[in-house]
Amino acid sequence: MTRDGRAIQEQLNKLDEENVTIVLFGQPGSGKSSLINAICGREAAPVGVETDTTREPLLVEHGDTTFIDLPGYGTKSFPWNEFADKFHIFQYDLFLCVFSDKLHQGDTELFKQLTAKGKPCIFVRNKTDLIYEEDKSLEESEETIRQDVEKQLGRKDFQLVFVCARKDCASGLDALNDAIIRKMPEARREKYILTAEARTKEQLDAKRLAAQSYVRRSCTYAAYNGVNPIIGVDAAVDLLILYQMYGCIREAFGITPEVIHSSRKVSLKDKALVLGGMSKEGIKMIVKTLGRRFAARSFLKAVPVVGQAASALLGYQLVRQSGLQYIDACYDLARERLLEELDAKRK
Repeated sequence: MTRDGRAIQEQLNKLDEENVTIVLFGQPGSGKSSLINAICGREAAPVGVETDTTREPLLVEHGDTTFIDLPGYGTKSFPWNEFADKFHIFQYDLFLCVFSDKLHQGDTELFKQLTAKGKPCIFVRNKTDLIYEEDKSLEESEETIRQDVEKQLGRKDFQLVFVCARKDCASGLDALNDAIIRKMPEARREKYILTAEARTKEQLDAKRLAAQSYVRRSCTYAAYNGVNPIIGVDAAVDLLILYQMYGCIREAFGITPEVIHSSRKVSLKDKALVLGGMSKEGIKMIVKTLGRRFAARSFLKAVPVVGQAASALLGYQLVRQSGLQYIDACYDLARERLLEELDAKRK
């Protein structure tokens, strides 16, 4: 591959090389591992691992997001004056303080340190299925918990979300996802949206917008490839750009062959498009359907300056067109599945 081709490859890799980092902290038994699994929609973390008895964080990879369950803090093993430096906690993007009973002093102390550093933190009251107080409604009990957190923190400007991470009665996860999106640093928000499971129509629409932004970046690399002077190599790089772009879009919407084949409403044409984007041979067929203009890119380069500029613009337009078409097809598949899941829950 030419130097330009390698440069584009490096840029494509940079799109995915840095994960969004979300730290979960709180007392053992608060359900941090179960919460990670509920957010991911799969068994991503071993349940019952007590990080206070270990000396290393528990890391769970989920797409472009890494969840980090920290060891116990403010203990003899990890006193406050060493904990932050030991685990470099201020380098991470967002924090979830998970609790299922009363907040502990360690939780509030860590929150104060994070706030002083300008790090976003969300309090997550887990195990809401176990909240019960005689002569009180669930809403009244939750308000009591909110007031208690306010009293311990000595402030009112905090985010508190109530969830249940149990598979058989999961609740509050859509609200938590919305809170994470709002609190996530802007530079990292788009990547989180692409990774997070969409649990509402609004979250799915946000994912669509994030995918469109990703396509725009891919178009830029395709335009840069338009000035690649070596015929044949530029076509290979085009294929690489499309292959990686299609893969990212499918992963963002959770599209698998099973999802495609089970669809009853999405057109056969769109199903064929999504399936075709799963292999390089299939992508070559997709490129052919985009028209003769794509094939003409190499020949345009024979015209100095003007030809390369035209090739760059053409590459941008064609990758944009193919990317947006792919997003629409994946979105329709994901929307059909989501609506079926929401209907099933209502029943």
